Amino acid sequence: MSQEGAKRIDKESLPWYYRAILKIPLPEFSFLQGSWGGLLWVVSVLVFLILESYLDLFLLVFFSFPINIILAAVIPSSVFIIFIRINLGRFIAWWNSVCAEFGFKWNIEKSMQEYLAAIKEKEEDNA
Repeated sequence: MSQEGAKRIDKESLPWYYRAILKIPLPEFSFLQGSWGGLLWVVSVLVFLILESYLDLFLLVFFSFPINIILAAVIPSSVFIIFIRINLGRFIAWWNSVCAEFGFKWNIEKSMQEYLAAIKEKEEDNA
């Protein structure tokens, strides 16, 4: 696999729709440190899904046809947009750290030689 074509992703050189997605602010929970972050996501996502389902049911029953569909779609679409924003930011960070030309170099032959040397050394120590 050749890595000559892999370039760093510069946020300014992305198309306008990617730049627009990356400008969406993300919620920060900096007041929770350590293992409390996982507990927050477990409890808050569960409560959010339950409350959102009741809200959607109310919106679908209470309002008339075109408005109820639009109002019921606002929350899931906003959650989806935030999900896309998080995944796009993570992908750019991963690509720049692993696949970009200044990142990790895939040198299979050198790694294989080091691995075989380590196995020989271990066999000599055991013998």
